[in-house]
Amino acid sequence: MKIVLISNNTFSEYGGYEKVIYMVLNTFIESYNCDIKILSLPHYRALLNKPILKEFKTFKIDRASDFKNRIHYLFYISCKKFLQRKLNLNILSLKNLSCELIKADIILATDPLLLVSVKTFLKNYFEPKVVYWDHGSLFGYLRQNLQRLFYHNEIIEGIKLADAHLCISSEIEEFIKRISPKALTRIVYNPVPLYTGKLVDRSSFPTFLYVGRLDDNPKNISFMLKGLAKLKNKNWKLKIIGTGPDENKLKNLAKKLKILDRIEWLGFKKDSFGEITEATALLLTSRWEGFPMVLVEANQRGIPVISSDCKGGSKDIVIPGVNGYLYKEGDMNEFVKVVNGVIEGNLKFDSPENIAKTTERFREDIVIKNIYEFLKSLCKRRIHGTF
Repeated sequence: MKIVLISNNTFSEYGGYEKVIYMVLNTFIESYNCDIKILSLPHYRALLNKPILKEFKTFKIDRASDFKNRIHYLFYISCKKFLQRKLNLNILSLKNLSCELIKADIILATDPLLLVSVKTFLKNYFEPKVVYWDHGSLFGYLRQNLQRLFYHNEIIEGIKLADAHLCISSEIEEFIKRISPKALTRIVYNPVPLYTGKLVDRSSFPTFLYVGRLDDNPKNISFMLKGLAKLKNKNWKLKIIGTGPDENKLKNLAKKLKILDRIEWLGFKKDSFGEITEATALLLTSRWEGFPMVLVEANQRGIPVISSDCKGGSKDIVIPGVNGYLYKEGDMNEFVKVVNGVIEGNLKFDSPENIAKTTERFREDIVIKNIYEFLKSLCKRRIHGTF
């Protein structure tokens, strides 16, 4: 099976998205003998200044964009909006790479804004089939009013045009079905590597963790700090593992809230949990997610979680009172109430051993096989003319 992955990601920084894409595509090559090609089509070329991650240099990968910089990109989409025309983002770059697209069996698009462009280019070709595989972009694009103004129609049309959808959460599938009730979908979650190491002990002193990129817009870490600051009269400490563009901003906020001395800033760790020997719970206060793998990774190690019930996959992972608790996204009072309940011991979790068992359905081999079998079935449908 020849697969072309089309992404707006530059594959220059290693995060959850890159981890999943590498895991899945590498397994496709090694275990299923697939022919894989990656087309990186970011919003504008200035984003391509950083080199490709060493992990992705083993793949056949091309990177391009129709737009020189952010101003060029914004001018283009503004004109298209004013003239009420389709965006057709990076259509010229797609045409330059046309041989790769036409020869593919499956095109996996991970950015909804590229779906219309891909389907427009392929309108005169029977093959290949275009599968939308969202990783959080969908809810991110539609959350803010200005972005929704520019992108809503393009995203809705793209979802309707896609031949099938890989859904990493039940909420994504529900959203797609509301737009296109007859859409062909499969919930696959995200694969998480098997963990066979030691489970993390439950801390006697309330010790919370944040693991992830320090990007405040999607992750809403400032909300977390403000919530914890309301519990200054209680015993707790926070360990932050990760780095990102808002690190200094968040440190300044912690200083302003007078909680800086309670926070350990541990920086980026390739093995995020490698140095954690005990913890009370992991905190995730995101505004939206695709599939928050960090919740599963924490649970694998017996660490319970406290997470927002944001748009994305949190509700597919968290079993309240067993491996964690959910609070209404953006509700400060509820967040503080849950955290305080854990500190006081009024809200309890299951044992680390039982928490670890809740992650079995997200195991790497199970999820990737599910993805492959679905894509394989699409090829059979194409051959038998059932699309």
